Amino acid sequence: MNEAFPSEPRLSELVERAFDYRGYVTVLRSDGSEMIGYLYDRGPAHVDLLDETATRRTRLSRDEIVDIRFTGDDPVRKSQEIWERRKGSLEPRDSPAHGEWAGSRPVLLAVALEQELQHVARALGLRRHRASARGRLQGSDIVALAVGVGGSARVVSDEEPRVVVSCGFCGALDPTLEAGDLVLATSVRAPGSEAVRAPDALLAQAHRALSGLPFYEGEVLGTSAVAATPDDKRALGASGALAVDMETHSLALAANKAGIPWLSVRAVLDPQGVTLPRFAREPRKSYLTAALRHALSSPRGAMEIARLASAARRAGASLEEAIRRLWKVLA
Repeated sequence: MNEAFPSEPRLSELVERAFDYRGYVTVLRSDGSEMIGYLYDRGPAHVDLLDETATRRTRLSRDEIVDIRFTGDDPVRKSQEIWERRKGSLEPRDSPAHGEWAGSRPVLLAVALEQELQHVARALGLRRHRASARGRLQGSDIVALAVGVGGSARVVSDEEPRVVVSCGFCGALDPTLEAGDLVLATSVRAPGSEAVRAPDALLAQAHRALSGLPFYEGEVLGTSAVAATPDDKRALGASGALAVDMETHSLALAANKAGIPWLSVRAVLDPQGVTLPRFAREPRKSYLTAALRHALSSPRGAMEIARLASAARRAGASLEEAIRRLWKVLA
């Protein structure tokens, strides 16, 4: 046997270990080059690697892999050990706390605005303080944060969660979606970039938890600007994505980089055919004052705000029910 190349059983073992490993690995290739990154998926004849910048994905044939070395820290395990040492005792690796999603680190639920945070806090019975809500439910710690329009990937490293959930409202790109419908993201991408796929195992559990609700599964598009008009949404919908938001993409990239599983569930606020009022097209900490001014500006403005408020109530109710059901998976 040529010792330069691993046998098929050994290569398969290395690939599976790398897939389960939550840190960076170094892949040695038959042409002498090396690639460092996070192995986030694999198939019978290939592996998929996310590079260290969390911006580029590469598919490698198994035939070109000479070796896989586990060269990076496992950040999830490391943060678990730090927390447990602070707590005063390091739990055994085979204890129930080291289950697939279980652990003593919190579940992070990230929304854009405090208005959305109200729904998350209500769904899980959390006490909200401004832009955050924290608590403990069924033995698991919960951190819910309003990270602002566009999101902040820093919350992932700051909170060291065991699961990241991007939630809140979204705009529909598919014309069949109505206000209050739920979108479970199978993947998220920014225009012109490759998709970041949600973990299959967690996605399957979320699918079962949401069964019976009006929810749709598909890709979500992450943008840096509000898609405010039907023309905007139709143009973005040409990508095949179901919905658009401004937070999930950055959160998913940060979670993938840290080796943390993530989900995104969003409730449709504005269907494809709806035009958002002008004040809603700019990122704001709160839209309440601007909405009141718009409502008082004209009868048409008042009607637009009334329609938007009705859609927000439907979207909020759907989001709360989705969060309650998903907690059975996440706890």
